[in-house]
Parts: sequence; structure tokens; C-alpha cells
Amino acid sequence: MLVEDRRTEADWRLGFRSLEAEIGDGVELAVEGTLPSELDGTLYRIGPARHDVYGDRYRHWFDGDGMVHAVRFSGGRVEYRNRFVATDKKREEDAAGRRIYGGFGTRPAGGPVARVRNVLPKSAANTNIVFHAGKLLALWEAGRPWRLDPVTLETVGEDDMSGVLGVRKAISAHPKLDRATGAMWNFGVDYGPRTAISLYRTSAEGETVLVTKVPLDFAPMVHDFALTPTKAVFVLHPISLPRVPVALMTGRQSFGDSLRWEPERGTVIVSVDRATGERRSYKTGPFLTFHTANAWDEGDDVVVDLCATEDDSVMKLFYEVMAGRDFVASHPYLTRLTLRSDGRVEQRRLSDTPIEFPRVAGRALCRPHTRIYGATFNDGARFLGTPAAVDLANGSSSVATMKAHQIAGEPVPVTKAGASSDDEVWLLTLVLDARAGRTEVWVLDGADVAAPPVAVVPLPHVVPFGFHGNWVKASALP
Repeated sequence: MLVEDRRTEADWRLGFRSLEAEIGDGVELAVEGTLPSELDGTLYRIGPARHDVYGDRYRHWFDGDGMVHAVRFSGGRVEYRNRFVATDKKREEDAAGRRIYGGFGTRPAGGPVARVRNVLPKSAANTNIVFHAGKLLALWEAGRPWRLDPVTLETVGEDDMSGVLGVRKAISAHPKLDRATGAMWNFGVDYGPRTAISLYRTSAEGETVLVTKVPLDFAPMVHDFALTPTKAVFVLHPISLPRVPVALMTGRQSFGDSLRWEPERGTVIVSVDRATGERRSYKTGPFLTFHTANAWDEGDDVVVDLCATEDDSVMKLFYEVMAGRDFVASHPYLTRLTLRSDGRVEQRRLSDTPIEFPRVAGRALCRPHTRIYGATFNDGARFLGTPAAVDLANGSSSVATMKAHQIAGEPVPVTKAGASSDDEVWLLTLVLDARAGRTEVWVLDGADVAAPPVAVVPLPHVVPFGFHGNWVKASALP
């Protein structure tokens, strides 16, 4: 007997519907509440928006074509526009009227011959959006960046980063800014018979150089890294490709399907001296991490704060949500790694509040911080949830007041004028109100996250759940 499915989309599943509509010319939005007058700039957000390519749905949250959303604040008014990143992948699939390429968790389309022909994925440009040296770049960790016009969001083209990124070279979606020099640091994982990590530096003027290469004896998934004034730090958790990933190379499996969790390996941390390239390795117990929060030097020691889970169950979550199924994975917790000069690793949990998408105030980058902002979990969210601030002095947290049908993503901190502490920020976040059927921009006070938002800006449509974003001051933009 068939049982009627009474589930409606007035829940978290609404955030995994595709969005095809683009507002290229911009539209002025209403503001509920009062915008801080000092908010003068643009919030850029990015994430996968096309989860269904001509009726063919991706299996994994990471795979959809990237769409950029620009929310421009000026004089108490707000303008919004959004566009897909016009990557080679999207243009080819639009021309063909069907899905061709795979992604992190979806294998290429078609039969055995087609899958082998298209085994190398093409960039979906869907993970992070950064502005540096006059360029707005959409990032995806298995390819080169795509450059966009910072005002119109029109796609300019793929960027080879001063020529250092060849056709098959990749750069991660998580660059780090050294505020002391204005340089942006990033890395790419070069998979192959001899996997290595390439470390890059892009000057404040936009010139990119390869600083060093770090050879690895296995092929781990590396999503993020950490930067201190003297070191780049890579956390190599025990989830990796087989030595010879035959199923991946023949298109029978995706990258994500090919990964293997091997906790017996433990976790290896590699510290690289930014000036000399000298490397030091440390080892600790197994955990999985996607995002670092910040890092700094303490004498000859290095301190790294990150989000860690005890197992790899979150990897299944990313598939399950795309299928519309509830799944509860192990929660990530803020964890501090202290790399001692004598080779020891000290590890401790900083708070009992689960946190992902960690951010710190801009003034604290590469320096000791007192607060970490992120998204925690409420009763209505299995994977995102509620903006929170963790006080590192005692591990306590301040959590935004939200209802079960309101689901927030990464909070982006914007430093207040004249700020002298890490809590003097405005937090900007996108919130899906599944009951109202819309996405809103919330402006929260970082000093009192639990207070109601000072302003709410409803957007013209539901924005699919995305990943990362950044604030750019109006003075930096054209």
C-alpha cells in the first residue's frame, strides 16, 4: 500500500532546492529595523545553487554550480543582485542541455566511455568568494579561481594567478590574509603518484609566487590550513584516497566516494616556515577537520584553533541532505592544538558548544583572539543552525534567539568603527525562514549575539544553503 508523503518543503529541505533566477541589474530591498550607519560596503556570499542539471540531481552538497550573491549596504539602503559564475563547466552543460561532469561526490554522467573522457572535474566555483588586490575571485579547491566583476558580478574569466597555476593546478578555497603585509596566502593539493602541497603567496599588489612544495606520503583531503606570522600549518587528518584510486581514475567513483577513513593513521600536522620553507611534523590522535579559525605564534610554539569531529560521519551527512533525508552526524567542537617546540602536540576542547564555519574578528587574524564566531545547532537544524559567539576565557557561548524553522549559515564579522576588542563587530548572516519561504540577511551585534537582530533584510527568493562569504568596504571597491 502506498503511504502519502505529507512532508512539505516548509523545513530545512527548502535550502537544498535549486535556484535558477538571476537578478543581474540589482534591486533595492526593504529593511526591517535600523541598519548601522557605518555599514558601507558589500557582503558577498557564494554557494551551490544549481543542484539539478536538466533533471539530473547531484548526490552531494558540494557539487552544484556556484552562484554569487552581493548585498550592498550604503546610507541605510540595501541593494541585491545575484549571478551564476559562468564557468566552462556550466557553459558546456547549458549548451548540451544535460549534465556532463561530476563533482566531489557525484561521478561523471553517461556510460563508461563518457565517464573516462570526463573523469577530470571542471570547476563549479561554489565554495568561497574573496576580494584581494582589486580582484573578486570565486574559489573552488580543485581548480583555478574564476574572476568576477565586483559590481555587476559578470564573469571575467578563469585566473591563473600570475601564471603560476597551470591548466591542471588547483588552489584552495580558504586563503588567509596576513594583515601585517597585506599578502594573501593559499595552497593547492597536487594529487598524483607523488602527492604534494604547493604553498602560494599573493602580494598586496596581486603578484602570486610559489613559495614551496611539501611532499606527502599519502593523499589526504585537505580543505583548509592555518597561518601565523611565521608559519603555514596543514592538518592532515586520516581521510585519504587509496594509493592507486582505480575507481576514481576510471570515473566509476567520485572523489568523495573514493576517500577512506583510516583512524589508525592518526593525524599529522605539518608546520612550514614561511621564510625558509623548513618543515616540522607532529602527530596526534585521529580527528576530522574542515575549517580552522585562526592561528598564531607563542614564542617558538604554534597555536591553531579549529573545528574537529571525532569521526568521519559528517561525510555521509553531505549526501543524505541532498536526498532529503535527516541524518545526525558527530558534532564539531572548537579544539586548540599547541605545537610545542620539542615536538609535542597538546590538544584540548575550548567549548562544549558545537561550532562550524568559525570566524574571528579581522583585527585578530594571525594573533591571539578572545572570541570565535560560528554557526551552532538548534532543534530545527541538522547541519547549520544558529549564530553563536564563544568566549575563550571560559568556553561559554552566546547564541542567537531563533525559531526551529529559521536556519542560519556562516556569520561574517564586520569590524565596528574604532574597535578595540574582538566583540566589537557586526555579524552578517543569511537565514532561511522556511515557514515564510524566504531568505533574510540578519545584522547581529557581536557583543550581544543573543539579542534580536538590529536589522533584517528580506531577499527576493530563497537562497540555497551556501558555504562562505566576506565583507568588502565600499572604499575598496570600484
